[in-house]
Amino acid sequence: MGDIYELVLSVDIRAGVTDDELAELRWHVGQGPRPERLPIGTDRYVETYPLGDPDDPDCEWEDAEAEPVFAQRGAARWVGGALVAELVARERSDGWALTVRQELHPDDFYRLRTLLDWLGRCSVGAHAGGVESFVGYLRFHESAEIASLILVNGRIRVPEDIESHTPHWEDTTW
Repeated sequence: MGDIYELVLSVDIRAGVTDDELAELRWHVGQGPRPERLPIGTDRYVETYPLGDPDDPDCEWEDAEAEPVFAQRGAARWVGGALVAELVARERSDGWALTVRQELHPDDFYRLRTLLDWLGRCSVGAHAGGVESFVGYLRFHESAEIASLILVNGRIRVPEDIESHTPHWEDTTW
């Protein structure tokens, strides 16, 4: 478990997200049960494990269940401090405020990248006409260097660490 990263993220989400999307996001932050449907797409790439010899044609395979990305709470094991995720309605009913601090393994990067793509498109600053906004960072737990997460034109730019660990990523939205 030495490949742990600290993720810090703060994004304002516009009010126009669907109830289904909001239900999935609530599940990811630990504020609700897993919805039947995951419209954001965090269940599209799920690891599959052989139960026996994978070369045997009768080998059965088990699919891992999709897991919430931001649901850890309590004391951080690797990065110090507390692990949190909070999704709250903004006062004027103009959307949602999301703040996250989590420990993630590279195995979680696919789901993280899927969420970041959705958050970028649904953020309040998504159509700010080329204006760049700092929305957080990703940091290897043993490093003092951070990789900034920058929102620009409805997309949260992700560090190379995420892109290189998500080889099965297919971006169908851009």
